[in-house]
Amino acid sequence: MLNKRESWLSRLMTLVQIAITILIFIFTESFFSEQVFTLNEKLILISQIALLWGAFIYKLHLGVIFRVSSLFSMLRGYIVTVFFGSLFLLLELQFIPYLRHIGHSFTYLSIFFTADLFALICFKFILYYSMCYLRKKGYNTRNVIILGDESSHSFINSFLKAEDWGYRLLAIISPDKIFKETYKKAHIIDDQDTLRRYITLYPIDDVFYCLPLSDNRYNLEQMIAELNEVGVRLHIMQQVFKQKLNFNYTINPIFDHNFITHQTTSENYICLKIKGLLDVLLSTLALFIASPFILLIAILIKLQDGGPVFFKQERVGQNGRRFICYKFRTMVSDAEALQAKLLEQNEADGPVFKIANDPRITKLGHILRKTSLDEFPQFFNVIKGDMSIVGPRPPLLKEVQQYKRHQLRRLSMKPGITCIWQVWGRHKVTFNKWMEMDLEYIDNWSLFLDVKIMITTVGIVFKPNGQ
Repeated sequence: MLNKRESWLSRLMTLVQIAITILIFIFTESFFSEQVFTLNEKLILISQIALLWGAFIYKLHLGVIFRVSSLFSMLRGYIVTVFFGSLFLLLELQFIPYLRHIGHSFTYLSIFFTADLFALICFKFILYYSMCYLRKKGYNTRNVIILGDESSHSFINSFLKAEDWGYRLLAIISPDKIFKETYKKAHIIDDQDTLRRYITLYPIDDVFYCLPLSDNRYNLEQMIAELNEVGVRLHIMQQVFKQKLNFNYTINPIFDHNFITHQTTSENYICLKIKGLLDVLLSTLALFIASPFILLIAILIKLQDGGPVFFKQERVGQNGRRFICYKFRTMVSDAEALQAKLLEQNEADGPVFKIANDPRITKLGHILRKTSLDEFPQFFNVIKGDMSIVGPRPPLLKEVQQYKRHQLRRLSMKPGITCIWQVWGRHKVTFNKWMEMDLEYIDNWSLFLDVKIMITTVGIVFKPNGQ
């Protein structure tokens, strides 16, 4: 997944830089009092710019953000790209018959060379520091644990330098004491049982196994089973693991090392990105269309008892991340405090709490719940990136703490507003069946399944049966 992510990001950045160059080429003509090129000449030159700049940017690896390449190599790459690209265009303008001789060609291309070089370098710097800023704020980051020894220093350092990838090294598992002095910001773990507890308590996305196969201090087969159980992605350095594998895997080159990658969630990177894009677009559209109703509901809730419009509650998201989930308030203001007095009336099995005629629910709250309109503010959570439109419902921390270990795998995908349980199970299934349905969704995920669930959810909203 990591390699696919970098590959597609590199292609996207290459296209963006080609577009910047073409815009600079077009705008350069504004420095001259007369038209420099005819329309046909512009089209020919723009097509050649796309091919030339695309080839140079691809071959010189300028599509990636900084990653581990040096500032000097980045600057040198852009100088080579723009200089030789502009030189080719200049020679073409002077000697190729199908383009008329241009008196301003040298002056024009000198301005273009300078402006394009400056624009591409500025774009790379702005992109890099923007990504670093967003990563430090916790946006779109992945938390990583590395198992390694003295031979793993270069790989670990490569991870630390690549801040723009959004990978955060939370812990290092190693018996070598030197790690405690070298990497002070990361937790140093020296026991596999501690790793098991660490992954249960903290949001971990990826584990990298870099120890040699001869190192028998850690039970690799047990680790594979435990990570598979909770849905954490495992990367095993290929040269240390040459035995026959009994699970599905892909091979990804990461920092000059090949890793065998095993994961229980979908590996279709493009479809997952399309899912994320659709989440934002559809959520924005839904909020825009429903804005008059949202305003009306907010006014009615406020007029009802003067309490807050929104109910905010900490929930557990993907791989254990905590976030604040928003809903329209459907209960009295002190509903959380009153729950302790109603525990004996709980009608749900497992760690969840539900009673059919909850006395804490207001009259307006009953209507909002019946129509599922109380969950509309969660589209803000989707836009923020905490949730998806379709996915397992986000649980409370106290519920997660009561999960059986294999049920933690339902956290391996981003939580959603609706899922299989809401549309085909609702309140008629047991807790264990609910968990099974969520795991079934994860194992069989596809864009088509998401669309099917969304369409069915719309029918549920217009056929009120919420509680």
